[in-house]
Amino acid sequence: MILKKGNFYINGKNGIEDLHAILENYPTINIPKRKKSLISIEGGNEQIILDEGAYDNREIDLNIIVRAYDEEDRTLRLSALYSAFDTDKYISFMHYGEPNYEYLISNAEVVTSSRLTRTSYYSEVKIKLTAKAFKQYRPDESVTVKGTTKTFNRFNYASRPLIHILNSGVSTIAINGKPYTFGPLPSGGAWVDCEESQQDVYNGNTIVENAFNVGQEFPSLPPGIVTITAGNAVVYPRWRTI
Repeated sequence: MILKKGNFYINGKNGIEDLHAILENYPTINIPKRKKSLISIEGGNEQIILDEGAYDNREIDLNIIVRAYDEEDRTLRLSALYSAFDTDKYISFMHYGEPNYEYLISNAEVVTSSRLTRTSYYSEVKIKLTAKAFKQYRPDESVTVKGTTKTFNRFNYASRPLIHILNSGVSTIAINGKPYTFGPLPSGGAWVDCEESQQDVYNGNTIVENAFNVGQEFPSLPPGIVTITAGNAVVYPRWRTI
């Protein structure tokens, strides 16, 4: 994707074209903190590291200029911008500095706005966001698997794919030789969402009950060459990185 300097997308809305808004500068985006704690050992010279293998959310700070031509126009356009970022869930955010990466964000704090000058209808808006630790590569690709197929994860982190299994009944998909079994699946198959916060099997809007053992892992695609084996499936890798 190519974005003009200063442009962004929020939940599918184009900053310049839909919201009359432009990023004043490159967003400030911190690196997410790894979830781990240090435990002291009595009499020891070091601490034990307890690692959860996960990350906290990251913070994103935006400075946005909203253009307007009179007071009513200013009010309406500020309202439209606030509405675009106001959410009770995670939504998509992309910006010109990283046009092929999508952040999943939610508004963390109330926005603040001020006029650029006393006589101007242009406004400067500051917004603080919270975002999931990983940013996802876009556009996503798909890998059709009928037997054994290889793909390549060029990122340094394992991805959590979305898998469309097209077979009914009990189906197995293997990643680098490790099998994962799902089923029984309904006619036409089902979707397997491997995202850590989801990990469900569904068909349309309906969860497929008893489609996996509660204690079993869901597939991930590790860095490097990935060998996928399945009877008939389409894998959406959802490549991601920090």
